[in-house]
Amino acid sequence: MQGRPLKYKTAEELEAAVNQYFEKQMETLLPPTVAGLALWLGFDDRRSIYDYKERPAFSHTIKKAILKIEQYAEQQILTEGSHTGAIFWLKNHGWKDKTETIVTQDFSLFEKETEKKAKKYETNKRNKKKAKK
Repeated sequence: MQGRPLKYKTAEELEAAVNQYFEKQMETLLPPTVAGLALWLGFDDRRSIYDYKERPAFSHTIKKAILKIEQYAEQQILTEGSHTGAIFWLKNHGWKDKTETIVTQDFSLFEKETEKKAKKYETNKRNKKKAKK
């Protein structure tokens, strides 16, 4: 990744800023969000958070921050009130409210049966040729 110099030179510096964001959100009773975290960290867009996540030195800090935001969304679903926003957020981060069923078929029995029939056919064909001679 190239471009502008990093706003945060060390993981510790980034982690301190992330922790300040979550403390502020708790004090103001506002929900933590990825966009809110990006703004707090001084980024121009949410993509910058994911760019930091790709850097090994900062990956753990960003993953943990996103997980805290996800935890908040999960908790909102389990409390009283409207859950629409939390559900929307979770769906946009890989969650699904449907069951997916994967069906696989085993054709080995069919293949064995077909193979038997083919051998029987060949045997009968050979026997008919012998009988004609």
